[in-house]
Amino acid sequence: MKKILLTIFVLILSQYNFSQNKLKVGETAPKLTITDYLQNVPEDKNFDKKFMLLEFWATWCTTCLEEVPKLNQMQERFKNQKDLVFVSITYESPAKTKKTLERVKFNSIVVSDQTKKALNDFVIDDKGTIALPKTILIDNKGIVRWIGVPYTINDTVITKFLEGKEILESDHTVSNRPPPPVVK
Repeated sequence: MKKILLTIFVLILSQYNFSQNKLKVGETAPKLTITDYLQNVPEDKNFDKKFMLLEFWATWCTTCLEEVPKLNQMQERFKNQKDLVFVSITYESPAKTKKTLERVKFNSIVVSDQTKKALNDFVIDDKGTIALPKTILIDNKGIVRWIGVPYTINDTVITKFLEGKEILESDHTVSNRPPPPVVK
């Protein structure tokens, strides 16, 4: 039994580490598709010329939900950056998502894309694999500047992002967390 579990773990880990993202740092980001604004709805829904931290998550993803308080704290630390928006995006229905929003406090703009176009454009890799959570930084010119996971993002990454500086591998917080769950 242990051998089977180890084999499954290795297969999941290999998909996580070696799958190819369709989205690449330095490329123009696809247009963000939003079907529903669920919480913290902004007056101005036009995110053009804004710096965006996109957080892809799902109600079933415990790692996603565990990272929400850290993202809330980060948003609080950068609240004076009026041109920076934090957007938490799920593909799930508002009805399903509402139950989670009653339990977990999100400070970010919470949206859904029930068409799953955003999930396909930003998260699903070339093999059709979904790894959540996924964090993507898009600058005010619409260029993808960083792709990672919420537990490796920190103030250095955000500051460099806002200043237009290159974000180095060494800028990321090292974490003992396992890779995100992979779904096919």
